[in-house]
Amino acid sequence: MTAGTRTLLSFLLGLRAIMLIGSAGAMVGALLMFLQGGFYLHEAWHTLLTPGEASERQVTVPVLEAVDAFLFGIVLVIFAYGIAIGFVFTLPEAVGRSLPNWMKIEGVSQLKGILSEVVIVVLIVIFARVVVEANGHMQWSMLVLPASILMIAIALRMIELAGGKGGPDSGGSGGEH
Repeated sequence: MTAGTRTLLSFLLGLRAIMLIGSAGAMVGALLMFLQGGFYLHEAWHTLLTPGEASERQVTVPVLEAVDAFLFGIVLVIFAYGIAIGFVFTLPEAVGRSLPNWMKIEGVSQLKGILSEVVIVVLIVIFARVVVEANGHMQWSMLVLPASILMIAIALRMIELAGGKGGPDSGGSGGEH
C-alpha cells in the first residue's frame, strides 16, 4: 500500500467520528421521548385524580401515547449505542462477549430491521389509540391503518426471507432484539 493510499484511508476512517453526532442526536431524541412519555403519564394521572367524570378513554389514550413514546425512546437508545459502539468505537473482546444479544449490533441492516419492527409496533399503538378514541363508533375507513400495517409486515418478511434470514437457525432477527 502506498503512502498516499494509507493517508487517504486514515483520513476516511477518521471521518467515522462524525457518526458520533448522529449517536448524540439519537440519545437526545431518546431523552425527549422519555420526557414526552412522562408528560403523557402525568396527563393520565391528573385526569384520573381530577374530581368529576374521568372516562376510561380519557385515561387510556394518554397511557397509550406514553407507551408509544417510551418504546420509541428505547429504540433511539439502541440506535445511539449501535452507532457509537458498532461504527465508531471498538469494544474489548471480553466486553463484547458479555453483552446481551440485543445490544450486539452487527451492521446497518440490523439497525434498519430494528427500526422497521418498531415502526410496525408504533403503527399498532396508533391504531389502538384510534380505536379507543372512536368510543365504539367504528367506521370502515379505520381499517386502512391495520391493512397498511399488514402490508408493511408482509413486505418486511419477504425482504427478510429473500436475504436468507428466514429461520431461527439462520442468524436472522428471530426476536433477539
